[in-house]
Amino acid sequence: MSLALDLAPSASVEVRNVDLAYTRKARGTAPLSRFAVQADGAALASVPDEMEVRSSHLVRFSPTGKPATLQTYSVETLRKVEISTSGDTFIGSTDDDLYVFKDNKKSRFLSDRRANYTDIALSESGSRFGTVFCDMLAAHHTVALGDQTGRTLWTKDLPFAASAVAVSRDGSVIAVGGEDGDLWLLDNARNTVLKHRQEAAMEAVAVAGTNRVVFASGGGAGVINAEGQLLWFTEIVGETVALGTDSVARTVAVLARTDTNAGRLILLSGENGLPVWEIDYEDSRPTGLSVSANGEFVGVSLRDGTVCVYKLFYGDRLAAADGEAVLAEARAARSGDGSLLQAVALLQARLGSVPSDFRACDLLKETLTDAKEQALALSANAEEIGDFLSA
Repeated sequence: MSLALDLAPSASVEVRNVDLAYTRKARGTAPLSRFAVQADGAALASVPDEMEVRSSHLVRFSPTGKPATLQTYSVETLRKVEISTSGDTFIGSTDDDLYVFKDNKKSRFLSDRRANYTDIALSESGSRFGTVFCDMLAAHHTVALGDQTGRTLWTKDLPFAASAVAVSRDGSVIAVGGEDGDLWLLDNARNTVLKHRQEAAMEAVAVAGTNRVVFASGGGAGVINAEGQLLWFTEIVGETVALGTDSVARTVAVLARTDTNAGRLILLSGENGLPVWEIDYEDSRPTGLSVSANGEFVGVSLRDGTVCVYKLFYGDRLAAADGEAVLAEARAARSGDGSLLQAVALLQARLGSVPSDFRACDLLKETLTDAKEQALALSANAEEIGDFLSA
């Protein structure tokens, strides 16, 4: 269910189709970071060395050609890794340490302070990163902004327990989500730009400039504008694993866990929150998600080390009312006001224009099943008539 509470600026295009661009697999591949997928479809990932226990490689997977190793680093097992689009800067965290890697050098963030790191986020260029953490007793929670040298730019105490953090692609703003549903947006001068609150904990947050903040909370995903107003909220089945969007929130991607070893990728329209495409992963649990800045590629990492990159195709957006009208006319034809053939023709035309309309796809499947049953019934009736005439 999608609830649109306000209208975002009109978009002239929507996702019309999605193709699998390529898959790559490397044992132990870390979950994709939020800006790992680039505008050309390439994806950056951290892959452990097959021989050295503490060594890992920063690898660039390409739509064509073999993977390329950008650099190798040595560190203890990291819980989360965030990589810049160039691959020259990345950060990684354990439960109580945050490391900054730049030009094959490693530095420890806040080396004089003991902390439990809840979440980390890196800007697209790697020049800024944000993190939320608490003290060892989980009594005080803090958000901090740092740069690529590992220097602390500022820290800010939070009046709530933080659960998620995100940094805009240009590093100008940082979003912080809380366990009680709080959502704050701060600029890089530590000023609070907006505040919003949901009834449930913030599971994940993402930022599209200063105009849109995307969040996952309470069994769904939503978008708020620069004034902190909720634009829409869409219910999602499963537990949110990761959240992503492009530079202007044209498309919102949600990665959810639907079972212990299964999950689903859902693409939502950034304008109204309506689902436009989804795919299930039944054999391996999804672990990470990335959306390219131009919104043309989406990457998903799986627990078995597979990286899947999808190509999104956009086209002229048909009004929602047009789609509803087609479905209504097709249903009327199925119920006896027309014919099954007419319903099939209507639905095929709709899917020709909007291949991602899964409701039209489901209705077409039902209509073809009805047509098959009718054909079998007519065939059986014809046989009975033939037997009667022969007698």
